[in-house]
Amino acid sequence: MAKSIATNDTIDSSALETPFTRRVKFSFLVSCQVPSALCSLTIFYYFIRLSELRAKKHNHAIICLLFCNFLIVTVELPITLVYLYFGQLTPAVYSLCIYWVFVNFFLYTTSFWMMAVTSIQRYLFIFHRNLVNSHFKHYTPLALPTISYGIWYTVFIFFYPCQQDFDYTQLWCMGACYAYEDVIGTVDWILSSVIPILTTIVINVLLIIRVVYQKYKIQHIHTWRITRKLVSQLLSISLLFLSIYLPITLFALIRLWIDPSFLVTENALYFLYVGYLVPLLMPFICLISLPEIVKKIKTACFCNNAINPQQQQQQIPMSIVRRHHI
Repeated sequence: MAKSIATNDTIDSSALETPFTRRVKFSFLVSCQVPSALCSLTIFYYFIRLSELRAKKHNHAIICLLFCNFLIVTVELPITLVYLYFGQLTPAVYSLCIYWVFVNFFLYTTSFWMMAVTSIQRYLFIFHRNLVNSHFKHYTPLALPTISYGIWYTVFIFFYPCQQDFDYTQLWCMGACYAYEDVIGTVDWILSSVIPILTTIVINVLLIIRVVYQKYKIQHIHTWRITRKLVSQLLSISLLFLSIYLPITLFALIRLWIDPSFLVTENALYFLYVGYLVPLLMPFICLISLPEIVKKIKTACFCNNAINPQQQQQQIPMSIVRRHHI
């Protein structure tokens, strides 16, 4: 998300911010952060505990995507919250600033590509299962974005020969210096944001068309139900992903190629923070699409409700007996 700053004309967002706007954004993000993290931890717990969830390979990409967004919520977002609370990065040191930039670039780009990989794998699981039937074919695409972009951003953020002048009063300290170079910055933004978003759109559209077409050819009701479940799970996550990131990317394209001042103030004050909605809401969308976990949670809640009334009924006679003896 920090790369969205470098695609525009620079703007001093700290001059536009007020204590009220910072307080509103801080309060909203904090109120969403804790439930989101708890929901993610619940899903991870049941994924480790339930062997039937781990046995379904199509769940692995979802868990990887969720884990990446969980890291955004628990590792990157806290620094943003500190920035909003104090009005600048605190402590205002170079090491924290470059760490903030690296974590933001790396986690968001990995999340974008993990969404694209999840869409591709889901399409292959439904229509070309033989292409992902081995461990190598299944796990390599999941590990590739993390490894490749970990190396990519380590080189460009820490070792690229450019003058790194951080502004501690700006969100993400105004990003990495290499991102402001026309060729490298544009190529990096296209590779890290535009291509994975376009890939997600194309694969999901193809999936919908293919499923609708196959519906009239599949006579087995059970097969159709499984296919519908796999598709609906992916589409719910993709809808959240695209509804937030696609407009932000389109606005950035307009500023890059048509009008540099297009919604530049709104982008600095609001749109860059709207991007946090995806990692914050992702766990709840994933939870809804995993009925095995929902069933376990409901069972645990019903068991607690069933035990508590029995305990209360046992305690009432004891209190009566004590009063009788007194």
